[in-house]
Amino acid sequence: MSIFSKEDEKIAEVFKALGHPSRLWIVKRLSSGEQPAGAFVAGLRVDFSTVSQHLSVLKRAGVIESHKRGQHVFYSLVYPCIPWLMERMEYRDRLFEKGQLGDIGCPGH
Repeated sequence: MSIFSKEDEKIAEVFKALGHPSRLWIVKRLSSGEQPAGAFVAGLRVDFSTVSQHLSVLKRAGVIESHKRGQHVFYSLVYPCIPWLMERMEYRDRLFEKGQLGDIGCPGH
């Protein structure tokens, strides 16, 4: 019997799926709305099969969802708060580097 709840396990899977810079880049791009898979190929400068693998990891973890429209598959975020969290983390790091770490809008900080 695990001490972790199903919710803990789910959140861990989401963070694990985010554990690659290419997948973080994809999530950032999806913050502006749904995108076709092909849109990520040029931006990441990798082949379609590599993009497809990254999208599969994100989809299995429930970070993104997809739907087909014509011949294209479009992806969107399930958790639109993830880009916000990433922005807050980047903002915190910039403030820390400048020695200006104060209230950055994180609970408990």
